Amino acid sequence: MKEILVKKWDKSKEPYDRNKLAQSLERYGLTQEQTSHIIPNVESQIYDGITTKKLHQIMYNEIKGSKFDFKRNDLRTALGLMTSKPDFEVYVQELLRGLGYHVTPNRVIQGHCVTHEIDGVAEKDGKQYYIETKHHSKPHIRIPFIDTLAAQAKLEDIRKGYEEGRNNYEFDKIIIICNTKMTSHAEQYSRCVGIQHIGWNSPRNHGIEMHIEDTRIYPFTVLPTLAPKERKTLSSLGVTTIQDVLKLETSKLDKSRLEELKEEADRLLG
Repeated sequence: MKEILVKKWDKSKEPYDRNKLAQSLERYGLTQEQTSHIIPNVESQIYDGITTKKLHQIMYNEIKGSKFDFKRNDLRTALGLMTSKPDFEVYVQELLRGLGYHVTPNRVIQGHCVTHEIDGVAEKDGKQYYIETKHHSKPHIRIPFIDTLAAQAKLEDIRKGYEEGRNNYEFDKIIIICNTKMTSHAEQYSRCVGIQHIGWNSPRNHGIEMHIEDTRIYPFTVLPTLAPKERKTLSSLGVTTIQDVLKLETSKLDKSRLEELKEEADRLLG
C-alpha cells in the first residue's frame, strides 16, 4: 500500500506502521492469527492524514464486529479510565504489593517546614520509599519537570524533619508511578537526583504495563463490556483491580450483571 501519514495527538505526523497496529491488537488479547484477519479490514478504511484517535476507533469497531472473543480493553486506555483519586492511587499500592513491597496507604508526615501528604509508603529489601502517583486521563500528557522538582523538595523537607525527630520516616528514595511518560527534562532530573520512575514503557521494557502483565494485577477498567455508569458504581465500592471484582458479594449492580463481570474477570486471569 502507498505510504499513509497518521496525525498524532500533538498534530505531528508519522508513517502508518502495520507492526504498531498488530501490537495494539495483541494488547486486546487477540492472537497473531486473529490480528492477521483484522489488519486488512482496518487498512481498507484508513487514509492519508487519519488521526490516531480515528485509527483506534476503526480498530476497536473491527474487533467488536469480529467473531473473536477479545479479552480486555487496551491497557493504556484502561489506566486512563481510572479516577486519579482514589482509584489510581489505591491501584498503585496494590500493584506494588504484587511486586513484593510492603505498602502502607496515604498519610500526612511532618517535615522541617510544613506537613506533607504522600500517596503511601513502600518498603522492600531494607529500603523505605515514599510513593508519589501521577495520573492523566489522556495517556499522551507527560509528567512535567515541576512535578519531579516538587517531589524532591518534599523528600528533602521530610528528611530534615526526620533528623529533627519530627517524623519516623527515613526515606531512601522516591518512587513516582504514573500511567504516562515524563518529559525529557523531568527524566534527566529524576536520574540526576535518584528518583525512581515507573511509567508507560519507562524504564524501557520495564514500565508499568510490564509490571501489570507480570503480576496480572489488572485495573478493573480492562473489563471490555464495562459501561461508564458501572465504572462509577464499582469505584464507589472501592474496586480497583479485577481481583476486587471477583471478591464482590453484593453490589449496587444487578446480580446477573455482576456474575457476567466476574466471568469476564475470570477469563482474563485464565
